[in-house]
Amino acid sequence: MLGQTTTILSNFRQIGLSKVRWNKIDLGLNKARSNVLRASSFLLSRYYCSHVIPENLAYVEDAEQPSFFHMVEYFYHKGWQIVEDKLVEEFKGKLSMDEKREKVRGYLGILGPCHSVLEVCFPLKRDSGKYVMINGWRAQHSHHRTPCKGGIRFSLDVSLDEVKALSALMTFKCAVVDVPFGGAKAGLKINPREYSDFELEKITRNFALQLAKKGFLGPGLDVPAPDMGTGEREMSWIADTYAQTIGHTDMNSHACVTGKPINQGGIHGRISATGRGVYHGLDNFVNEATYMSMIGTTPGWGGKTFIVQGLGNVGLHVMRYLHRAGGRCIGVMEVDGSIFNPNGIDPRELEDWKLGASEKDIVHSGLDYTMERSARAIMRTAMKYNLGLDLRTAAYVNSIEKIYATYREAGLTFT
Repeated sequence: MLGQTTTILSNFRQIGLSKVRWNKIDLGLNKARSNVLRASSFLLSRYYCSHVIPENLAYVEDAEQPSFFHMVEYFYHKGWQIVEDKLVEEFKGKLSMDEKREKVRGYLGILGPCHSVLEVCFPLKRDSGKYVMINGWRAQHSHHRTPCKGGIRFSLDVSLDEVKALSALMTFKCAVVDVPFGGAKAGLKINPREYSDFELEKITRNFALQLAKKGFLGPGLDVPAPDMGTGEREMSWIADTYAQTIGHTDMNSHACVTGKPINQGGIHGRISATGRGVYHGLDNFVNEATYMSMIGTTPGWGGKTFIVQGLGNVGLHVMRYLHRAGGRCIGVMEVDGSIFNPNGIDPRELEDWKLGASEKDIVHSGLDYTMERSARAIMRTAMKYNLGLDLRTAAYVNSIEKIYATYREAGLTFT
């Protein structure tokens, strides 16, 4: 098959298509060259394994604005192509190779689509007396581990496609860092700045009740967290609503959400945890000589510059930690403007913040260990499958292997 692939590519060169690119297609490639790439990629996939990326996802690599969920699915199927043969080879049992392959495909086929999606629409009486309808979604991507885990965001950009995509990414992220949760995500299509505090409380509590009634909220079922446009206050409202209604007999009812205020069962270090996790993930690769040499630079943060897109809770803390490590922030982009300074921007001059107490140190030390271990696992996966700098695919493959093992060990059957 490899020889056939080489012959076909030689034929392509004879007709003037000499610059077939394998890793990435620039937006300027014409349709003919895109078709050539698809054909050659198909032949290579047939050489490595028989799994082919579904037809409805084939457009993603060329599209300027693909569906977010389709994009996540596309990279998942790329990981599937890489790992399928290994899983078949390691499959235990007195089955033929064809039967083993069908079993493996069955397990892997579960990981792509969202398991459950809830769409809600409820009325809100505004302070002015006017009634408006509020739309929202909660997606549970995977139940291979429970509870499901993922944030709730309030934004006018929220859509079903976005919620499904983010829930899938939560599944893969949790698997990569060995957090035993399935992925989930929720969103309400509102601009929180356009509502009063009283209106936001009514919206949040109503949404929490809708989720709880349908089995999309609970300590052992589905545990939301803060995200864009939400924070400790909203999590406190959700926990209280659940505890006063569906969860009134559950002594662990307040565990239905994370990111609560300290006096409601939250922990120190939660606010900065996401940004610190991003820093640790970057730090492991920036200090790895192998990967830095691939992009023509040296290990370490010294002399390196960066730009922060979005100076919210995550962006601010990422900026803070990268600055401490020796990086230089030269730009900050926000929704309503940007600033640029080639000499560097001091994060302390943008916002003051204070380090917390002992629980924060516990969270930070755990993040350091977890992100280093996960980064090393991704590096090993990239080396194992010869993926070079394609660390995104390596992360997908790493998570696929772990989630597959969970389903395999659970003895899932197909009828």
